[in-house]
Amino acid sequence: MSTEQPQDPRNRPAQQQYPPPQQQYPQGQFAPYPQYQPQPDTSGKAVASMVVGIASLVIPFIGIVTGPLAIVLATRARREIERTRQKGDGMAVTGLVTGIIGCIGYVIFLVLLIIGAATGA
Repeated sequence: MSTEQPQDPRNRPAQQQYPPPQQQYPQGQFAPYPQYQPQPDTSGKAVASMVVGIASLVIPFIGIVTGPLAIVLATRARREIERTRQKGDGMAVTGLVTGIIGCIGYVIFLVLLIIGAATGA
């Protein structure tokens, strides 16, 4: 067993907390600010394809027009995003998927409507 008393953490010697600066600047001068790098904008076509694709699912009987429109906008937006490195690929994919689902849903609806009219039900 040791006879040493536990030390109070407040009485420890001061330790250096930060690493020393890499470069020294003369008195009164500061390091220059880093250059501003603007973020690429979000693609407008991607936003439009997402909005139109969701509208094709939510608003009744409009999906016949807005579904294919969402698909076209989404494919063009994805090509543009790949070429220009803009943001919004997730929105373009969302527009593509919702546009496809809207088209398929309304095609099924129309087929059932035609079958119902043909059978006289």
